[in-house]
Amino acid sequence: MPVPVQSPPRVCFRNFEWDLTSGELHKDGQKVSLSPKAFEVLRSLVERPGEVVTREDLRARLWAADTFVEFDDSLNHAVKKLREALEDRADEPRYIETLPKYGYRFIADVAEADMAKLTVAEVGPARRILGKAAVVVAVFIVAGLIAKAVYRRSRPAERLTEKDIVLLVDFLNTTGDSVFDDTLKQALSISLNQSPFLNVLSENKVMAASRMMGRPEGKPLTPDLASELCQRAGGKAYITGSIVRLGYQYVVSLKAVNCANGDTLAQDQASVASKEKVLDALGVAAGKLRTELGESLATVQKFDVPLQQATTSSLEALRAYSLGRKEAGEQGPRVALPYDQRAIQLDPNFAMGNYAVGYDYFILGEVGRASEYFSKAFELSSRANVKS
Repeated sequence: MPVPVQSPPRVCFRNFEWDLTSGELHKDGQKVSLSPKAFEVLRSLVERPGEVVTREDLRARLWAADTFVEFDDSLNHAVKKLREALEDRADEPRYIETLPKYGYRFIADVAEADMAKLTVAEVGPARRILGKAAVVVAVFIVAGLIAKAVYRRSRPAERLTEKDIVLLVDFLNTTGDSVFDDTLKQALSISLNQSPFLNVLSENKVMAASRMMGRPEGKPLTPDLASELCQRAGGKAYITGSIVRLGYQYVVSLKAVNCANGDTLAQDQASVASKEKVLDALGVAAGKLRTELGESLATVQKFDVPLQQATTSSLEALRAYSLGRKEAGEQGPRVALPYDQRAIQLDPNFAMGNYAVGYDYFILGEVGRASEYFSKAFELSSRANVKS
């Protein structure tokens, strides 16, 4: 879990002032009561304003691992009480933005209370006394920032090698459209596995490493958990993604992060004007990310079949396939089969969907039926020129 930034003793946001030492919250000078859990949730958010604080972060901080508690209900209750204290609304947030099933973000500006309350009359004498010293300090600060920026620009980007293992993290979907849940991670996996350069950790190995960590199955793999899991699996980096909706635009973002130190290795994004084009945007961003991570432009161009061609033009079919692959790993082919069958009902020309159905039947011992779907998958994949 990220180490919180050291907070000042008192902060303010809008017309609230909060003493982090005593835990007292005031609005326009009037005390507002907070429960201990609501206090800790607020502290966690205010320490990282503008950043996403995941539910797993809050679980680790507020509820001990060995404490039996209905975590989801308790956290939801604490956030609800905090919103009531701040007179905030989940549908029109001014302070706490909800990222469904993922976490929260504090969106109000936060300032140190003492600095925020300084008046012009108070600043005047201090300026006269410390003016010259302040100018000198400012010069050194600016010089330091310029030097740091120049160093960052001149420093060669850290790149991966063909031996480096990469882990894929679950996408952050803030659009409210469930069709993107699981789907984009699956599509990204297909896109990156076309690369002869990247060594993407398989889902089976991810699940095995998760079990070693004692992580419950079915829980989203967040960036905070990915760092530890990545290192346990001998990985060099993890790739996380997000999709947001801005008006009629969908913006897909990808970021590769060094597992050991948290440094960003590469990041790219692409935007499209409709939901049907999201896979195109993901493919574009993935191609850019591959080159930034060290793959040659020649191999990116050679092994970069467009995602709609490599998979399916139907997001619903791809979602069914994604759910099928997830269930195949967790519950087995009998549970996965209905999802895979649904995928090819939605798009009969979905090569991977046909192969998945064939594989389900093969594991279940129905070799004849499996052969039919394998043959069709081979025919469709040859037509699409998908790299095996």
